[in-house]
Amino acid sequence: MGRTVWFERLRELDSFEWAESNVDQATFETLAEGHFTSQAHNLILVGGTGTGKTHLATALGIAVIHRGQRVRFFNVVDLVNRLEQEKANGQSGKIIRQLLQVDLVILDELGYLPFPESGGALLFHLVSQLYERTSLIITTNL
Repeated sequence: MGRTVWFERLRELDSFEWAESNVDQATFETLAEGHFTSQAHNLILVGGTGTGKTHLATALGIAVIHRGQRVRFFNVVDLVNRLEQEKANGQSGKIIRQLLQVDLVILDELGYLPFPESGGALLFHLVSQLYERTSLIITTNL
């Protein structure tokens, strides 16, 4: 079975308030089957604060774990800080190598808080290395 790492709160699709959202429930139920990860497809969930992006991303991550796949969840600012610390310690690439071993990486709250340009470059490098090798779900308000 897969592992849950760094989920702040466990959320499931059945606890999402579908009636309060314009999100298509059937689409997310299909995504929860996890087939998108076998092809390293990516999802971007865009919307304002309080629209359920993090809930849906987490719920998809949990569903994928239940199907035996590996998932990592990061707040984007926290990840950028870790990438910068890794670089400062002369260990660049360690996080990327770890994330290439998982099936799905969730990057939560892109754009919610600013980070330095150097952090943006590190994040871009990470995403480009994962592209077509590991699925990503990115939540953003941009």
